[in-house]
Amino acid sequence: MNTSALIRPPAARGLAAARSDAGDNASPAASEARTFGEMFGELIPLIGAVAGYGPPVIFLAGPWLLLGLMLSGPFAFLVILVVFMVAAATILVALGAAILVLPYLLVHRLRGHRAPRAFSNEHAAQLVPIESPRVVA
Repeated sequence: MNTSALIRPPAARGLAAARSDAGDNASPAASEARTFGEMFGELIPLIGAVAGYGPPVIFLAGPWLLLGLMLSGPFAFLVILVVFMVAAATILVALGAAILVLPYLLVHRLRGHRAPRAFSNEHAAQLVPIESPRVVA
C-alpha cells in the first residue's frame, strides 16, 4: 500500500517540456524562473517526510546539530584551558622537584670535592722526627 502522492509535478520536468516545445536553444521565460520561496516550499515536505516508520529526520538531526554548534565554542575553550593547566602543573612540579633536589646535589658535589683532599696524604704536612736532647733512650 503506497500512501504517498506527489502534490505537484517536479519543476525540472515542466522546464524540460517547455524547452522541448520551444526548441533546444530556448531560455526559460521570466515567469518560469523559480524563486527562493518556491524552492523552499518544495523542500518543506521533504524535511517533514517520514523515513520508514520513524520520526522525521529534522526532529533527530536538528537538536543534535544545535547542541553541537552550541557546545563547539565552549568545548574548544575548555580543551585549551585544560591543556594550559596541565602544562602549568607540569612546570610547577618540575620547579618543585628542582628546588627540592638542588640542596642534595650541592651537598653531594661539595662532598665529592672535599673527600679526596681529606683522605689524601699528598698535601698533608710531613712530620720529620727531631731528636730531642732531653729524650733518653
